[in-house]
Amino acid sequence: MNLQKPLLRGHIHQASFFVALGACGFLISTCNSRLEYIATTIYTLGLLLMLGVSTLYHRIHWEPKPRKIMKKLDHCMIYLLIAATSTPVSIFALSESSNTKLLLSVWGVALVGILQSLFFVNLPKIVSALIYLFAGYMVLPYVSELHTSLGTAKLALLAGGGLAYSIGAVCYGLKRPKLIPQFFGYHEVFHALVSLGAFLHFWAIKSILEMARS
Repeated sequence: MNLQKPLLRGHIHQASFFVALGACGFLISTCNSRLEYIATTIYTLGLLLMLGVSTLYHRIHWEPKPRKIMKKLDHCMIYLLIAATSTPVSIFALSESSNTKLLLSVWGVALVGILQSLFFVNLPKIVSALIYLFAGYMVLPYVSELHTSLGTAKLALLAGGGLAYSIGAVCYGLKRPKLIPQFFGYHEVFHALVSLGAFLHFWAIKSILEMARS
């Protein structure tokens, strides 16, 4: 097995992990209700686990058996992040009825995705990418309600984050662009766009929590 990796493989998510650790720690410290603590803790765990597991998987040269385990965990964490990010957005920006429907749907699809990652991890990348996109875009039926609740600016942050994730998923699925494979290839583009999407969604969630308190 070829253990050579691009020079920057895993470094983007490693840096993002430490940024997220500080940012999410601050976010939790501003909570002033049990519901806020629960929602932001779920979101924080989802984000840190995704970035942390990705860093460990991509930075370390694993032996074949543990590498298979880490690959499964890495893929599982993407679904966990999608559902975890949806949680505070849904709770604080949607009506109780819409909130319940969306959370049940997103967490249900995330569970299916996690099971797929555990037992069918070697599916073509494009199939995995499509499942990621499907889970992320389950919010579409609620865009009108989100716009009414949040306004244009906050919705634009959510949409921008979703767009960054989507472009990243397409790059991952198509294995493009190649760029400089030994240094910065399509996978690094994917990781960079995931980090960008995470930043935009963090800012959106921070703004939504501030709005909910006002």
